[in-house]
Amino acid sequence: MRRDGLVEFIKIEFDRKKARNPAYSLRSLSRDLAIDASNLSKILNYQKHLGPVLKTKLAKRMGLSPADLESLSEISPRTRDRDYRLHGLESFKVIADWQHYAILELLKLKEFKPTVAAMATRLGLSKALVVASIQRLKTVGLLKEASGGELQAVDESSSSILNVATSRAHRSQQRQILEGAIDALEKTPIEWRSQSSMTVAIDTRKLEEARTLIKKFRRDMGRLLSDSDELDEVYQISISLYPVSLNKKESL
Repeated sequence: MRRDGLVEFIKIEFDRKKARNPAYSLRSLSRDLAIDASNLSKILNYQKHLGPVLKTKLAKRMGLSPADLESLSEISPRTRDRDYRLHGLESFKVIADWQHYAILELLKLKEFKPTVAAMATRLGLSKALVVASIQRLKTVGLLKEASGGELQAVDESSSSILNVATSRAHRSQQRQILEGAIDALEKTPIEWRSQSSMTVAIDTRKLEEARTLIKKFRRDMGRLLSDSDELDEVYQISISLYPVSLNKKESL
């Protein structure tokens, strides 16, 4: 049976949840997807066909829109290359997991030797996860090996790849970044971080202008902090703006 984009997507999400919570099992996933664990196992192992009705149901339970589901089709209408969409799924992994971009940024640090062990130590990750992440970065063309064997970033900007289910991917990435901020709040000395907030009554008609200012600030801050020949650490910059009061609005 040929690979199915949705099945591969579910497997990616399953692996991600297990990484965050080792107790998360196939039975846990089947409960979340409202499907029998035995049937789910057969689907993930391509021992059972995933029909259109069940596919729509599972996509909805995974939080995917119809457009997301379409983008996860096995074969692009523009090509007969079966690897086309699988490459997209690799891109999704890069978008959704924070450590991929952190690895690219580590390569910019002065006097840092980018070995697997060094990356695992600096990022607090297992060596196996670092190896897998490096391979994904190579697969999507963001990382390469120079003639001497050392790793090199292909694109200095480390920008996101907008390919498959990107809205879902970016939500996942932002969730990880915010969870990291909570962790830093508890474990990182105050002189090594800056976390603040304010509650303010706003005119929601100015939200678009606010987003523009935040985007400019984020980029200016990035340039300020990275414009140096003495780069020595990798940081996350996260800014949140969200409503705590909704006046006759279901959503913004």
